[in-house]
Amino acid sequence: MPLWLHVIQHAGFFFAQITNGILVYLIATKAQKLFGTYRHLMCAFAVFSLIYAWVEVFTQPVMHIKGPVFIVFMDSPLKYQAGIGNFVTCLYCGSFALVISLLASQFSYRFIAVCRPELLPKLDGLKLVIIFIPCVFFFILWFELVYWGMENTKEKQEYMREELETFYQEDSRKVCFIAPMYWSIGKNGEKIWNFFEIGLAFGCVMIIVVCFTTILFCSINIYYFMTSIQCHMSKRTLELNHQLFVTLSFQTLLPFVMMYSPVGLLFCLPLFEVYGGDIANYVGATLALYPALEPLIAIFTINEFRRTFMNFHRKKVQTTVTVPTLTPTMGVVD
Repeated sequence: MPLWLHVIQHAGFFFAQITNGILVYLIATKAQKLFGTYRHLMCAFAVFSLIYAWVEVFTQPVMHIKGPVFIVFMDSPLKYQAGIGNFVTCLYCGSFALVISLLASQFSYRFIAVCRPELLPKLDGLKLVIIFIPCVFFFILWFELVYWGMENTKEKQEYMREELETFYQEDSRKVCFIAPMYWSIGKNGEKIWNFFEIGLAFGCVMIIVVCFTTILFCSINIYYFMTSIQCHMSKRTLELNHQLFVTLSFQTLLPFVMMYSPVGLLFCLPLFEVYGGDIANYVGATLALYPALEPLIAIFTINEFRRTFMNFHRKKVQTTVTVPTLTPTMGVVD
């Protein structure tokens, strides 16, 4: 098994607990007056990033591309437990959908708050749950698409048997995995297209497209709206909106590079018979690092968070030094 990948996975897990824990603390102590209801979305994303890191380390996914197949197989101690192993692998895949949709929900709320503030009362209090409904829907949908459409079959086991033995010394007939197979080869050498699995893989790609399109739409509209009314904003409001926009901009770029693009390529390359081999593990590496890096954006781009974090380890206790007053004693010399 690739040692470098497991080092990255465990390092990503460890630092994700630290960075997301710090962000949750900052949100709980500093964000109420700054962001109001929006802080609940920030906190939900940070908390689930913690959970996602646990799911990822329980899975320890290894990825490989050969011909019309990409495979995601488990390399944790659960890898030979067929029932729980397949469930956890599918849960890992579904959790990816929940991460990207929760990020899209943050952008959606910010778009409403900045560009459509008259709609904010509809998201007050418990009504904020409405914005999480698409996230839960995408999570369940992705899980079902993977569970039913990319299941472990004997045909896939045989097709990937030599590849997994050569690269990973792993038995495809024993290890838990999910894999779409876009076509198979018939007795006469002809391609037999598997439109069912292609359709389900297309469904996963469309979830990525919908989430990223939402983020892009909201980002562009927030930028132009803020540019058009900045002369009417107070200095404090303008500064706060600018900080949030910078945060959201980085939150657009980072997942595009580390999540949307790699996973999108993982789905698309087998369709064009691009042999990726074990290079596909770079997808697993970026997915493992993302939960650890994403909180740093908010921590360092929001002024109040940054100041609190930078002072976190500094001593704030004043030490009062008392200097004794010396009174000279006059001696009498006989």
